[in-house]
Amino acid sequence: MSTQINSSDQCEKCLPAHCCNYFAFGLDEPVTRKDYECLLWKLAHEKVSIYIYRKAWYIMIHTRCNFLSPTNKCTIYETRPYICREHSVENCEYTGEDYGFSEHFKSYDDLLAYIKVNTKFRFKQEPTGVTPNIA
Repeated sequence: MSTQINSSDQCEKCLPAHCCNYFAFGLDEPVTRKDYECLLWKLAHEKVSIYIYRKAWYIMIHTRCNFLSPTNKCTIYETRPYICREHSVENCEYTGEDYGFSEHFKSYDDLLAYIKVNTKFRFKQEPTGVTPNIA
């Protein structure tokens, strides 16, 4: 007999509320120099990272959900949006070992290094050494 994970129990254990502190959406894969410049511009902003997962590109915005209480509990749990209800507890950020990204660019410098190794494009900007402010 398999033990089923109760999502409300699991959410009680995950009081850092990992899944409620970011959102992500797909991006077109960069092809041109201009595409990469656009991604660099996005990474120049606080609380932004870009990742590649299963050959698809995504942007992640690191920002806290407005419906989290000061104790990191959902204040609208019973009426939360569909995407929250459908979030899998079997593969969530609390139980998973890692996200499985093939690349995760947390800074402008990270993407510059990737571009230098994986493309023919070269940029005059030297890595800045600035650490991003990502929660």
